[in-house]
Amino acid sequence: MQKQEDLQNKLILPKPHLSWSALSCWLSNPARFRKEYFEAGQKLDTKYFRFGKGIAEMIEEGKHKELLPDLIVYEKPEFEIRTTIKGVPILSYLDSYDPINNVFREVKTGKIPWTKQRVFKHGQLVFYAVALKHSCGKTPEYCDLDWIQTKEGGMEIEDFWRSNEKQVNVTGYIKSFHREFDEREIEKMENLIVKVANEISEAYQAFLKEI
Repeated sequence: MQKQEDLQNKLILPKPHLSWSALSCWLSNPARFRKEYFEAGQKLDTKYFRFGKGIAEMIEEGKHKELLPDLIVYEKPEFEIRTTIKGVPILSYLDSYDPINNVFREVKTGKIPWTKQRVFKHGQLVFYAVALKHSCGKTPEYCDLDWIQTKEGGMEIEDFWRSNEKQVNVTGYIKSFHREFDEREIEKMENLIVKVANEISEAYQAFLKEI
């Protein structure tokens, strides 16, 4: 416990928590991370990101059933997790969460098909499993990822499509992937979270000394 408190006290992060998007950005593009998080620059924003956000809002508000009647949504949509992992503060939002069985679903949109291999390699799912483990004391046995296929243009449904300029639309095709978790990958993600948090903290403190 003391080591975790010491780590949390010495960490200086640009935000009070580490999210999957921040961790992923740091690992894939440190230069973009510095611009977005250190310099408060504009985040990467495309019509596909805006579309995905719109779908998430529809699910959270329960307005997705007309558009996506076959999509499975658990009891708690957009479930927030705030916890600490080995001294690192974490913030996560699960697309939907089943508290009875302690499992979750993640929704992805896009034209590029998801595959079993891509789902297995997608670290976000393990990150969320780690967050659940530390918030409720038990690692989820599995999760499911639902890929909602999209296409350019298409039909207009209520104000949602007008707000998205009718640029992106769903095809109606949904493919689901079942993904089980292993304690070894959970531990590996925990260590990665600590490593990245320390790297970000060191880089951010150096950045603060320069300004």
